Amino acid sequence: MFLKKTLLLIPLVIGLLLVLSCSGSKESQTFLEQPANEVEAVKQPPMDEEHQETVEGVEQTNEAEAETEVEATVSFSENIQPILEEACARCHTGVGPGSTHARLETASDISAYAFAIAAVVEAEVMPPWPASNLSVPFANDMSLSEQDRNLIIEWVRQGAPIDADPSTPIHPSKAVQSLDSYDQEILPIGSYDGELGQTDEYRCFIFDPELTEETYLTEYQFIPDQEEVVHHLVGYRVSAKYRERANELSGSDGQGGWSCFGGTGLGENRIVTLWGPGTGAVRYPDGLGLPMNPGDFFVMQIHYHYDVEAPADKSSFRAVWNSDETIKPVKIHTYFAPAEIPCAAWEEGPLCERDNAFQYALAIYDGQGVQADSILSFCGYAPEDYAHMTNGTASSTCDQYAAFNGTITSVLGHQHQIGTSFRMTLNPDTPDEVILLDIPKWNFEWQYGYFPVEEIQIQQDDVIRLDCTWDRSLRPPNLEPSYVLWADGSDDEMCFAIIMSY
Repeated sequence: MFLKKTLLLIPLVIGLLLVLSCSGSKESQTFLEQPANEVEAVKQPPMDEEHQETVEGVEQTNEAEAETEVEATVSFSENIQPILEEACARCHTGVGPGSTHARLETASDISAYAFAIAAVVEAEVMPPWPASNLSVPFANDMSLSEQDRNLIIEWVRQGAPIDADPSTPIHPSKAVQSLDSYDQEILPIGSYDGELGQTDEYRCFIFDPELTEETYLTEYQFIPDQEEVVHHLVGYRVSAKYRERANELSGSDGQGGWSCFGGTGLGENRIVTLWGPGTGAVRYPDGLGLPMNPGDFFVMQIHYHYDVEAPADKSSFRAVWNSDETIKPVKIHTYFAPAEIPCAAWEEGPLCERDNAFQYALAIYDGQGVQADSILSFCGYAPEDYAHMTNGTASSTCDQYAAFNGTITSVLGHQHQIGTSFRMTLNPDTPDEVILLDIPKWNFEWQYGYFPVEEIQIQQDDVIRLDCTWDRSLRPPNLEPSYVLWADGSDDEMCFAIIMSY
């Protein structure tokens, strides 16, 4: 994960949006193809009839071309507004919970942001959707089609004309789901009060439902308290045996919760929920639920971004429980591949020795949170297998049995800040091969749960393959050169996947 002081993609994009939109749409469209400059006509002497006929023919041709150009004009109301209401409005109109840095609530707002919208759309930064088309189709796919992307870009090239009242409201085509009723609102142990200018703080909080019997979580919703500073959330289900350690960490630095990055820091990282602005309630399909045992609790990793002042945050988690014996459990399965990234040939220092880096990590995490050796052994590798990767990049792969029978409901991949690509494949190198998830440009800030459109059946003797790549040039330049291992910290790395099934 990113260091506390590292600027992340979203703030940068927001900054781009704000800066570019403030600069004015006409002056700021330099990167887009512009119509040729109009040249003042040169005065000519009178022409005879023959020449006049020729000129009239040219004029008629020009008129026809102009008509074609008019016909090709992209309409805001017919072409652009529906795209933005489908792909952008849920997060940028404030109808869903969470901070909205770039408001697109009216046609006038969209006009003001036109150039910035074209820039992030052309770069495929927005809408955020890292998965490629090599993956299976997903029900929650937010990406734009090439046709829609080209329409937006062409509309801006044409000057972003608004053929509607500037006050025309922009409404999401899909409503943000909310829990009409719930059994419990769980509050964190402690609150967090960050300082203005604190760009990135990852904070883990205990959310304890105080369960005394086995039950199932069937619906839930994260409710951000201080919406302007709560950037996103990763939620974990944690077993009761880790509660003592969690209590030791919670509040140890005088604030609620504790600083955390790659996971909880507790030795158990079972991701059960993800949240970002515009995300509403989550409901498992009828008859399904997440099993919770007595004493189990949640650890919510909240990412704060204090670009404004805000009171202490005390975000909450609403839950719907069902103890009906007919409920089928949603199961969580975790798969791993090694994360071994040696120093590049041009780097040197004591921590470039793997043993030194390993011992250093153990010291930082009090002997916990360093899984490098166990994952190497599990996948049948040794450090020597990665020793040749000294050009600044590294890759890793691991095949493992699925170990369960069932139907896949969602998939998820996880790496940290120097990850560059991720792939999870079912039954690789066989006629039954299915790419469950392909992310060619890894971005830590967009760790979605991906929900396949079609049911994917899986058997316990099926093979799951993980492939991950990394680039050392993405490490913050102020860090001491070091062999990067699988561990929990922001400067460490991971390569794992989660499959949820029933």
